[in-house]
Order: sequence, then C-alpha cells, then structure tokens
Amino acid sequence: MTNDFAGQKVLLTGAASGMGLSTARLLKNLGAELMLWDINGAALEATARELKAQSCVVDVCDKDAVLSAMEQSVAALGGTLNLVIHFPGVMPTGMFDKLALDAHKRTIDINLWGSTVVAYTALPYLKKSKGGLVFLGSVSASYGGPEFALYGATKAAILSLAQALRIELEDDGVYVAVVNPHFVNTPLIDENARQTRFMRAKSLFVEVSTPEHVARTILEGIRKREFMIWPSWRPSLVFHLSRYGHFISHLLMRDTWRGVK
Repeated sequence: MTNDFAGQKVLLTGAASGMGLSTARLLKNLGAELMLWDINGAALEATARELKAQSCVVDVCDKDAVLSAMEQSVAALGGTLNLVIHFPGVMPTGMFDKLALDAHKRTIDINLWGSTVVAYTALPYLKKSKGGLVFLGSVSASYGGPEFALYGATKAAILSLAQALRIELEDDGVYVAVVNPHFVNTPLIDENARQTRFMRAKSLFVEVSTPEHVARTILEGIRKREFMIWPSWRPSLVFHLSRYGHFISHLLMRDTWRGVK
C-alpha cells in the first residue's frame, strides 16, 4: 500500500457517523475512491450523497450479508481493494451483573465477531493488492475498566487478533494496524448516559478526542505504517503503564471509578 491515498480503493465500515464519517471526509479530500458501509440506511444515504461515494447497508454481524456485500463492493470499486478501516462498535455501560446478558452478547457480536467477519472476507482482496487492514481498538484493551467490562474484553481480543494477523500477513505484504483512542465524542456517547460522567472525570485514564482529530491521526499512522496508532500521548502512556505497572494502574483506575460513582 502506498503512502498516497489518491486513487486508493478504500472500504470504511461504520462510515455514516463519528470517526467513520470524519475519516471518510478526509480520504475523499485526499482523492481516495470510497465504498461506505453502515447499518443505518438513512444516515448512510446522506453521507454517500455528501461525499459522492458508493455505499452499502450492511450488518457486520451477518457473515452471509458481509460476504455478499464484500464481493459487490470490490466489484463496484473495479475489482481492487487497497484499504479497509473497520469502525463499528458498541459501548454499553454498567455493572457487569446489572447489564442484561443480551447486552453482553451484542457487544461481543458487534465489536469482536463483526471485526472477525469483515477481516476474514476482506483478506483475499487485500492480499492481492498488498493493502491495509485497520481495526478500531481502544485504550481499554490494556486494562479492564469498571462498568466497561465486556467492551474492554472485546477490544483486548481485537488487539490480540491484529497482533496475530500482523505476523501471519507479513509475507503477503498486508499492513495491519490498530487505532487506540480513549473516549471519542461520537453518537455512541449519549449526553445523558453513564459514559458522560467518565468523560468528565479528572484522571490520567480519561481523555476525550474529537472524531476529526482521531481521523487525522489514523491517516497519519497509516502513512507511517504504524501498528499501534495513538491519537495522543495519553492513551499510549496509559496502555504502557497498564502493561508494566499493574498495581499503579489498578489504583488509578479504582480512584477514577470511585470519583464518578
């Protein structure tokens, strides 16, 4: 994959809002040819019209639908796929045993299974083009946050998946990356929901980025062929602190949580 996005055939999932929409706008301005996926048909139609891009309504948890959409999308892009950036995710908030089991299952289905299905169906095309595959991770992959138990677990699994694929696909020339933001001010965050109190907490563990800022860092990270893409120094620090200073991380995370209870 070249460092210049002009003329590149790019598939963005979750492209109708938030980080997906911001990244799509940047790529369009840089001359990329886009295929946009989202489950929200009305929002996707508006985005596709704004960007004059092709689009497809897809539920990334439906493997048959994803396989069919992938084939159709690559054909619509002229038979080539250079880059996939996968954004869909959900972030339910609440004590582990207070959230319904169905909410936990939905988190696993969308965050982990959806990432698996999209990656699996895209890889034959990315191997041919020696393209790139970018997952949406999170700083939560490094240390499980209270009230975000399954969200963090799925992001840790995505990081592990990406680490494995990075090695498996090296000989095929496929670039793999993981974007690791903290909180991002997107429609996923309900102003009246529990997440908002965490976003406003004064803690090393908390940083709120705009979708536009994260989109810029994603493209810069891809240009540099970085594996771990960080929107700023703070999530990187938290990640490495969590890995190498578990007790300190435990104390900081506990104090952050107690501060918003």
